[in-house]
Amino acid sequence: MRILNSTTLHGWSAGSWYAIEMMRGLGARGHDIHFLVPEGRTARAAAAAGFTLHDGPDLRRIPVGSTRRTCRQLRDLRAGIGPDLVIAHNGADHSWWGLIQKMGGQDKSPPLVRLRAHDPRPPASHPLARWLSRSRTSAFIVASESQRRAHVARFRSRPGTIFRIPPGFAPAHAAERPNGRRIRNLCGVDRETILVSSIARFAPQKDHPTFFTAADLAARALPGEKFHFLVAGYPAEYSSDTIREMAAIHPALEGRWTLFDERLEEGWELVGATDIGVVHSRASEAICRVAMEYMSDHVPVVAAKTGSLPELIVDGVTGLLVDRGDAASMAGAITRLIRSAGLRTRLTGAAAERVRSVFDHDRAVDRLENRLMLIAGTEAGGGA
Repeated sequence: MRILNSTTLHGWSAGSWYAIEMMRGLGARGHDIHFLVPEGRTARAAAAAGFTLHDGPDLRRIPVGSTRRTCRQLRDLRAGIGPDLVIAHNGADHSWWGLIQKMGGQDKSPPLVRLRAHDPRPPASHPLARWLSRSRTSAFIVASESQRRAHVARFRSRPGTIFRIPPGFAPAHAAERPNGRRIRNLCGVDRETILVSSIARFAPQKDHPTFFTAADLAARALPGEKFHFLVAGYPAEYSSDTIREMAAIHPALEGRWTLFDERLEEGWELVGATDIGVVHSRASEAICRVAMEYMSDHVPVVAAKTGSLPELIVDGVTGLLVDRGDAASMAGAITRLIRSAGLRTRLTGAAAERVRSVFDHDRAVDRLENRLMLIAGTEAGGGA
């Protein structure tokens, strides 16, 4: 297959990671992968993976009055590539490619597939969104069951047009992973000190206030235990100073936490330093890459019940789940893990096995390849 991906997602989202890693798997099987993507981290990752990148309109920023020109540019790009199908990874991509679908006498437009892996919220209910879904889109592929249910409920879609394909996760080889020593040195902790980490961008939906409240409660409950909190991420809607202000109202955390706001290309160095990982989001997490990294690296996880996390983590078996926004329950889960090395070991063994068995990368690529070939074959009237 020749696949044209269109993505306006910024490169730091899990949706971008899903797009690149799944297409990398298809490219390794001989499929011809193309990307229309603005300059940035996603473009760099696509180029590093060996995909063909195309100059074209930046669909994030179309000037007023440029609709006709943009449609012409997209039609010309599509004609030049000759894809078997087009995959739209974000709302802007979906809207523009839907607009030119079957336009200008092109009744044999390649199938348009909407791949929605980055946003757990229900899709828009606007009449134009319903029209785009039902009239111009051959199939939806989503990463989680909650997304699939939301699409079915919102659009009353035709049977056989919405498919759940969870992300495939290929853990970095242990020899290639940083060991986390630099991070622990920055925190000023030795190997015997339990490092409890939050790895998330600084944004409201990540709910850092709940994490700091839980950390404060845990610090008060276990004053004699050797543990330290790491808050790692990068400024987004919140600045680093805002994060410091959130922590400052909790005096029990003084000297017991470290802020790390260096933006890393990969998070394995942070995961490698961590003894307990906490995912405290109030929203988001259509895919939770960091939770999968923790689990594959034998790091026990405490996670809020939001997005795809309840699908990823089996409570009490592969991690500990708490209600979102519930600082007391989060603190209780953290203290349980600090106190019990046996619990940490039991959870991590089962978690690593779950990632291997349920979220295997080759298996996920198999499912995506089979589905896309069926879509392309059905729409083209030929075999896959």
